[in-house]
Amino acid sequence: MYAVKGLGKDHAKFSPVATASYRLLPEITITKPCEDNLADKLVRCFSEGVIKVENEHGVKRAVVANPRRDTCSREVFRHEELKDRVKLSRIRDHFIFSVESTGALSSDVLVCEAIKVLLGKCRHFLSELDSHCVDT
Repeated sequence: MYAVKGLGKDHAKFSPVATASYRLLPEITITKPCEDNLADKLVRCFSEGVIKVENEHGVKRAVVANPRRDTCSREVFRHEELKDRVKLSRIRDHFIFSVESTGALSSDVLVCEAIKVLLGKCRHFLSELDSHCVDT
């Protein structure tokens, strides 16, 4: 029997990461009030927990509860009475990372190790940059 230690960059079978992905944080802005029946309809256009209905003085009003749970559905734009009441965008500098482990290491350890590798590559790049700037 032979034991071989490999790296994920050589072959995927050596990688402790099952899947890794990222997305930008959704930003949902209600531009015009959605009340009563419109509020209920707006809630149904989004994933569960994204929009909630609050009762203010006997009037049901839709508010954004948790935009992180949004799956970027465009369902709201299919309804004429709702499409001008909501603005959908993404926050360009807020990343949501998802890392799934194969079980060899936990996800939080994988992320910490990946950051160490990234820092090492940055240090190497900066040293190369410094050496080339000094030579010229």
